[in-house]
Amino acid sequence: METGLQFLMQKRNKNISSETIEIHQFKSNFFISNGNGFELSKLKSFSRNLVNFKRINLIHFERPPVIVPNKLFKKENLNKYLSTNYKLSNNLKISYDQTTNKLIYVVYEKKNNLESLFEKKDIPFKSINYFTAIYEYLTPLNKDEEISIYINLRVNLFDIILYNKNEFLYFNSFNKNNKQEFLYYLLYVLKNFETDIDSTKINFLGKFEEYKDYYDYASLYAELIFLQNDIEIINNIKHESPFFLNSII
Repeated sequence: METGLQFLMQKRNKNISSETIEIHQFKSNFFISNGNGFELSKLKSFSRNLVNFKRINLIHFERPPVIVPNKLFKKENLNKYLSTNYKLSNNLKISYDQTTNKLIYVVYEKKNNLESLFEKKDIPFKSINYFTAIYEYLTPLNKDEEISIYINLRVNLFDIILYNKNEFLYFNSFNKNNKQEFLYYLLYVLKNFETDIDSTKINFLGKFEEYKDYYDYASLYAELIFLQNDIEIINNIKHESPFFLNSII
């Protein structure tokens, strides 16, 4: 297994070989792509077709990660990093990524069923957390604002990422059941950083029909910017983190 970031930041090539696939693994399901889009897959049918694949890029979405600055990271403290934020699961394995600029570590829990299958079949694969992919995408972007706000809307939760100019500042995930809860947590974070929502811009990662109410509600308070796609995409396959349909990988 490789956990490197060599496959990051490449726009998906529609002519990519069917021998290479990207997999997005969530708690209860996973989506696969052969370069022409994603589809929901089942382990049994997927296992039968593994012989056709020679390279697999795997992104984990099972649980939000914990971010640890490089200077504070110690491998023996992996359990401690996560347990201070939530109860660890007996069914998940702890893993971590280091970003390419070596400034932070991304510590997270992940399911190991697919990786065990790939190892058993002797199929090369690379594995990272979804936030690592977002970080590698956002960090090189030019940022003029004192505080830049990035929002990744997902099923039942959202990720918020802050940068101070071009320096990574903050990451967290919040549960949301409606647009009011979303705005409450967003304002809560901005208040902690002494930032007024009406004096900054909100950068949404992608634009999707299912979140139209959230965009409309947020637009009452701030200017909105949409990264990757500014035309609403219909998420027909119910991908749980639709920004990755673009894909930034």
